[in-house]
Amino acid sequence: MIPLIASAIIALVTFLFHFRRRISALQRDLRAKSEEVAQVKKDFVSYVSHELKAPLASIQETTQLLLERIPGELTDKQRRLLELNLHSSKRLAGMIGKLLDLSRLQAGVVHYDMRDHEIGALVSDVVDEFRETARQKDITLTASIPSEPLMAAVDSTRFAQLLSGILENAVHFSNCGGAVQVSMCAIGEPPKEIPAPLRRGLTGRPRHGFALISVCDSGPGIEDADKRTIFQAFERLPRGRKHGQHLGLGLAIARALAEAHHGAIWVEDNPGGGSIFRVLLPLADAQFQRLVKAG
Repeated sequence: MIPLIASAIIALVTFLFHFRRRISALQRDLRAKSEEVAQVKKDFVSYVSHELKAPLASIQETTQLLLERIPGELTDKQRRLLELNLHSSKRLAGMIGKLLDLSRLQAGVVHYDMRDHEIGALVSDVVDEFRETARQKDITLTASIPSEPLMAAVDSTRFAQLLSGILENAVHFSNCGGAVQVSMCAIGEPPKEIPAPLRRGLTGRPRHGFALISVCDSGPGIEDADKRTIFQAFERLPRGRKHGQHLGLGLAIARALAEAHHGAIWVEDNPGGGSIFRVLLPLADAQFQRLVKAG
């Protein structure tokens, strides 16, 4: 009897061993296929974007020449149609640029020139770039920058791109006559409102303090279910929001750039209505030491 039981146990163990090996092999194959599909998608986006850039540039140049009346005078209707064509081609060029940026960020081939910058000045510059866009929608755009300079190691160009993606989103989704407020402050620890996965990602890093940048809009707000996916590429889920010509890339790029700067980005409800997008960036070590002594 005992030999039969022993044989059965050995057979069962052998079966489970081979079954587990088979499951592991299937999991490896599945991961490989998944990575292959993801890479094909990235390559496709990059290839199509590159192929579209040249003919689009040609369309823009030709339209600009016509608007400058080099071939001859234009009627008012012709001029209006050409202006619309130029505006549309520039918007398309912007979309293609975002697709290329996203594909480079996902591939990890973006070079960052990290240097200590006074980020208050960088924030003010980006806000100024959006004042005319906000004015056209009758949106009040304000910025509250602390008098104490805040230094952080950032790539100034990529940081401006990060903040531009958030501001573009805020102005686009705010109603006409609304308001967008940008503020910045220094904090010693990540705020309690930061989502748990992001907090875990910051745990264990050298403690330098942080710059917290907030962008409040007066749009319809974002539902809790959408807050988990809004930073994904091509995400256009927020219910009740008018999307216009947005591809849903600006916030995906902003998240990738925030992570590249060892920071975090998330969204909260604005108590007064709308949403608050927050960006957390580590301060430069010398800056943090000055704040500690001052505090």
